[in-house]
Amino acid sequence: MTVVIDCVAIGEELMKEIVKETEDLKKKGITPGIATLLVGEDFGARMYRKQVEKFCEEAGFKYFNENPPADVTEEEVIEIVKKLNNNPAVSGILPLRPFPEQISDSAVISTIDVNKDIDCFHPFNMGKLAMGEATFPPATPSAVIEILERYAREYEKMEPKDFFEGAEIVVVGHSNIVGKPLAYLALNRNATTTVAHVFTSMKGNLEKHTKGADVLIVAAGKADLIGPDQVKEGAIVIDVGINRVKVLDEKGEPVLNDKGKPKTKTVGDVSFDAVKDMAKAITTVPGGVGSVTNRMLMKNALKACKINHGL
Repeated sequence: MTVVIDCVAIGEELMKEIVKETEDLKKKGITPGIATLLVGEDFGARMYRKQVEKFCEEAGFKYFNENPPADVTEEEVIEIVKKLNNNPAVSGILPLRPFPEQISDSAVISTIDVNKDIDCFHPFNMGKLAMGEATFPPATPSAVIEILERYAREYEKMEPKDFFEGAEIVVVGHSNIVGKPLAYLALNRNATTTVAHVFTSMKGNLEKHTKGADVLIVAAGKADLIGPDQVKEGAIVIDVGINRVKVLDEKGEPVLNDKGKPKTKTVGDVSFDAVKDMAKAITTVPGGVGSVTNRMLMKNALKACKINHGL
């Protein structure tokens, strides 16, 4: 029977661990703090900011937000980052993108103190990740690894080291945020790692790679990209994709809401219902990797707090 991995439960267990560690730090007079940098009013960035604030409150962290207007200059944003770098109450800095066009992502990210770069955006920290020495592994890729490690212990009765070594892991998607760092994390655990992406698909070679995967991790941002024909029987399937699609009726027509607009729902990159019975284990969307991601960010902030206090 297929295991539907309970990522919500994993996230809740992680939060308990984070709260306990935070309480221990507070007994020493130290409170972790996260600062978000939101330039303008991008809807997605605002929603993420609210999530971070909620998790900070739940964990007992301090929370700070810098929200300059969309017409702010790059120089002004860099000065804000420098101010956060010098604020001892801020353990970690999280830039919320996209930035307005007049602001260079790389200029802002390169200004962040490498010991406060809790989502591994800074080139220095990305280099350490590639070398297998990551201080702060990116939140979403490390959430995937955390899920697999806990799955290995609970269901495979294996230590994560034995689970990863030599495993055929295929990552679909090569973004700087998920695909590339995830491949590094898998390689650093001695997995046999393949990265496929849009150009793999354009050449008609995607299925050739995905069907060989013991662990298939999909982070391409395309709904229903992976169906049963692209998955090996007994594979472990981790769906990182988040897509909004229209709800359709039996005739394939859009279902309308009470305002006459098409209803939408959140789905992943994997056709869950079609793939589920083929997989040994699978994650859902929603309620999957995202349930663990923010907790991994909090873990990085805890680590940054300790580093910044010499612990």
